[in-house]
Amino acid sequence: MNPASELPTCETADAVLGDAARLRRVADDAERGILMRAVQWADLHPAPEGDDPAPGARDEASGRESDAHSARPAVAWDSTAEFALSVGIPPSFSDHFFDQCLELRHRLPRTWSRVLSGELTAWRARRIADVTLNHPVDVATYVDEHVWAIAHKVGLITLAKLLDEAMLALYPEERERERLDALDRRQVRLLKDISANGVATMIIEADLKDALDFNDTVSKLAHLLKEAGCEEPLDVRRALAIGILADPGRALDLLEGSGESEGKTPRERRKKMTIVLHLADAALSGLGGGHVGRIERGAKPISVEMIRDWCGRTDTAVTVLPIVDDRDHVDVERYEIPDRLTDQADRRSPCCVFPWCHRSSVACDHDHGVPFGAGGMTCSCNIAPLCRRHHRLKTHTAWSYDVLEPGAYLWHSPFGRTYFRDNLGTADVTLPGEVDDHNGCFDTRDPDLAGTGPDTAGTGPPGIDPERLRQRVARMRERMARVHDVRGCSRVVPDFQPTDFLPWDITDDDDPATAPRRPGEPVPPGERDWQRRPIVEQFDDTPPPF
Repeated sequence: MNPASELPTCETADAVLGDAARLRRVADDAERGILMRAVQWADLHPAPEGDDPAPGARDEASGRESDAHSARPAVAWDSTAEFALSVGIPPSFSDHFFDQCLELRHRLPRTWSRVLSGELTAWRARRIADVTLNHPVDVATYVDEHVWAIAHKVGLITLAKLLDEAMLALYPEERERERLDALDRRQVRLLKDISANGVATMIIEADLKDALDFNDTVSKLAHLLKEAGCEEPLDVRRALAIGILADPGRALDLLEGSGESEGKTPRERRKKMTIVLHLADAALSGLGGGHVGRIERGAKPISVEMIRDWCGRTDTAVTVLPIVDDRDHVDVERYEIPDRLTDQADRRSPCCVFPWCHRSSVACDHDHGVPFGAGGMTCSCNIAPLCRRHHRLKTHTAWSYDVLEPGAYLWHSPFGRTYFRDNLGTADVTLPGEVDDHNGCFDTRDPDLAGTGPDTAGTGPPGIDPERLRQRVARMRERMARVHDVRGCSRVVPDFQPTDFLPWDITDDDDPATAPRRPGEPVPPGERDWQRRPIVEQFDDTPPPF
């Protein structure tokens, strides 16, 4: 690699972006190569029989180390520092680095295969390995099976939820014990280190439902303070609400003055919290085991036992609402978006749909994909949550997106890059010819290290045949037209370009007569599940894997 002072001169903004993208690919290939060399180093330096695989690194709290290590070989404890120092890794981190590498190869084989093929960056792969370290083999297998196809775009929050789901499904008794132990450690504590400016810090660790109730009450009081004329920012008003709660009489007067408690006695007042749950019939009837529920706020998996505890509490009023099918098409003939439509959009897309944005849709604006004044409808297939910053980008700059299907979006950047976004994350799907890579002098991929053969920068996602892609897009255009015709929606159907595609729709056997599989249908031998993930059917009422 040439020193930075010898970088080729870039005369235009396009050239700067292209060269930066090429440098990123070179760096990613080098990081993948380090992972592969680390595995080879481990093979050359196995731990002698009977040696502790990592002296001083045992996780006593988990009680599962022997099982966690059983599927991956041990490395000689005195060999890791040499390799770590040679690649600039702190020696104190060397054991953990080798654990990550061996975890990938031996316990996460599907994810590792994507590293070898050059489809997955090293830092994303190591982050997935961190999630399964010190957990049983079957938990690692569960995570690998569910995450490998989307490993290139999955984030920490989703990984944590997936691990929770795996533990709830495979080790429900152990997870329940952990939950009860955590309840025993609940606390409210004022830190003694009070700053000179008179601001103190308080730590609250409480049951999830109690914490959500408390947070909602603080937010309500902050809103009432604003109505009463307080001009402080929201966070300051929430802090003021803590002082109001210290005076129950004043807090009660404020809350009653809002009109919500008019005509009710204190005993009749109930804390209000809406919980949307996905539960199988067997979980409700108590049949079988391994059932997992989900709470809408944060889309976090929770145990069925926790739900039963909440519903059985005397301070909880349970209301059963009818099931709403998010596949229903809602439309109105006005610009203003009704609540039922925003609620549907929020359930379908729990985050801002801009590439790699994770701001909760509850705090987002709701955008007309095709502007209302340009013929776009206020309907289910034309409304998407966008946070204020990205709403402004889409409205006032050259950023734009096409709605491939509710919940699936194809974004176009001002400089011609294309990104696919859905509930599983974001993928850069820019294809050859769309952006000049301006590779300069950096045509240096090592086929042995990258695992991708000769240099392929600027050729788009691996394994994509442009002609096959055009055929797929043509069928997608026809399919979208049918969808909108059946729904009676007058929204303008976007004019798809040959660059518009879904990565998992590009298969080795691209048969136009092959119908999408329904959720839950077995995967035929030789076919990978992610290759044929349907668009319309992915919004089935079956809860997603995480």
